[in-house]
Amino acid sequence: MPEPSGTSTSEQQLTRALALARFAVRALRISASTVALVALLRQQWLAGTCFTLAWLLILAAPRLFPLLNEKPGPQQKS
Repeated sequence: MPEPSGTSTSEQQLTRALALARFAVRALRISASTVALVALLRQQWLAGTCFTLAWLLILAAPRLFPLLNEKPGPQQKS
């Protein structure tokens, strides 16, 4: 049964995969920052520093991979 919007099944699968990847990056970002904060509060400096660096790298991920952005960029079609 064809979709009324005219999008193909592969485009829908890609959209779902990107939505899942964005959700995973958000969840990873939240958990890395939480673990970093808890480790620093427990005075575990090495673990806290490592998780803080991981958190900062995860924050930079949408700049490195534009498909992870919530809103489409100027080159992407909505």
